[in-house]
Amino acid sequence: MSAHQQQQSSSPDISRLEELFGLTIEQVQDVIMAGVHARTNGTPHHPKTYPGYAQWAETVRSLRDVVVPLGWAVTDKNNFPLCVHEERVLSIAVQTGDRETGTTGIPSNRAPKGASTEAAVAVNVKQLSLFEAEDIPILPSATDDARHIMWILLYHVAQNEVRFELSLPSKIVGGKIRSWQERIIFPAIPLGETQINFGDDDGPEFDVSVERKG
Repeated sequence: MSAHQQQQSSSPDISRLEELFGLTIEQVQDVIMAGVHARTNGTPHHPKTYPGYAQWAETVRSLRDVVVPLGWAVTDKNNFPLCVHEERVLSIAVQTGDRETGTTGIPSNRAPKGASTEAAVAVNVKQLSLFEAEDIPILPSATDDARHIMWILLYHVAQNEVRFELSLPSKIVGGKIRSWQERIIFPAIPLGETQINFGDDDGPEFDVSVERKG
């Protein structure tokens, strides 16, 4: 295991963040807080799933606003929003995480994910040569050309803070990520007096495979 694998530091590796993504800590923090602020705009008359969905959607939008001027492109194949960098052969997805997100524990995505995430993780495993290539199925719903290594901007809103990390999944079982090849963990952002509406859940995150019948 390399020095960067399973990174659990309380401070993010600034050089690694810049090297891989061309991003600064401040840029990622701003992206996360844009989502948090969107979550606070809900009213009692919004659907109970609105706060979580609004946060996720605004986090995706804010991340794209930051990375596109840096040479990234956006894709939404199979309703699976990604930021993609062709030269770096990387992509970034945004997902809500469980309570272990941003901690020394092992986090997972909060809600089970579908075929697109499973296919992308399979690409990760194959590209990183963690197993024999013939043992790794590449599903037809994989990201564009089945070669980009997908990282996940994972966040979790707790009562008094938001925790987040930019991490590389290496195993998914039943739609839940079970292990990570590398994690860049950021310091939690205190929410102070910010009033968080938790709703019933964290809202939908689209990750489906759409096939035409005929």
